[in-house]
Amino acid sequence: MKALKSALDRRSRATDYVLLAVRTKDDMASRKNEANLVYDMLTRAIIEQALAPETKLPEEAISKQLNVSRHAVRSALQMLAADELVEIKQNKGATVAKPSVEQGRDILRMRMELEDVVIRTLAGKLTAAQVEELRNSVKLEHEYLEKDPASYKGQTSSFHRTLARMTNSKLLSKYLEPLLTQSSLVFYIYGRPHWTKCNSDEHTEIIDALEIGNIDRAQSIMRMHLEAIYERAFSDDKISDIKSLHDALDKYTQVGNSALRKANA
Repeated sequence: MKALKSALDRRSRATDYVLLAVRTKDDMASRKNEANLVYDMLTRAIIEQALAPETKLPEEAISKQLNVSRHAVRSALQMLAADELVEIKQNKGATVAKPSVEQGRDILRMRMELEDVVIRTLAGKLTAAQVEELRNSVKLEHEYLEKDPASYKGQTSSFHRTLARMTNSKLLSKYLEPLLTQSSLVFYIYGRPHWTKCNSDEHTEIIDALEIGNIDRAQSIMRMHLEAIYERAFSDDKISDIKSLHDALDKYTQVGNSALRKANA
């Protein structure tokens, strides 16, 4: 009987260890989901210029508003800092990054070079489905242009992200993605209030050239497109519509909470 009891006790302990490991794994997955969703929401807020450079990002306030743990917020802020979208200073906390003029120029110059690689990779190689996806992306730009300026900014950036994704180069996307988001900070600080007005038509011309495989024309249009963005970015006019952190994140809270529920379902 003692041997049987001992065996059952060992089995019980083993079962407890397994259940603990499963719960721990589930908890880690849940925290990772939360951190990724906070990262995505804050990135989108920066892309759409809802968050101004130097905006303070206190962990407690964000965790309460987004209904996530402080650990998730801290992890997200660290990821954003790695992308140079957020600055974290000891004893001062995190703030949205503020690129200098020279940093802004470097960001846009490097973006030009990498997007040129994207064009060379895709010219004449897009499938019909990819062309349709790009044209639908431009349609959304036109729809957002007048009724939702913030979403328009996000959608124009999404066009360039989609092009990078279509190259199937993880390395290219890895280096280009942060530059696209950092560009939004540059435009926020230095750009004219209406710098976005001609993007959609330029995007359509880029698609047309890529579809027929005219690499020289595609490169030329993209280069002019990005140079025009560069010129529009650096002017004396400044954007001054600065919102509080709570107001800036309010738009993204419901979307994020819905996504989190689905991820943990």
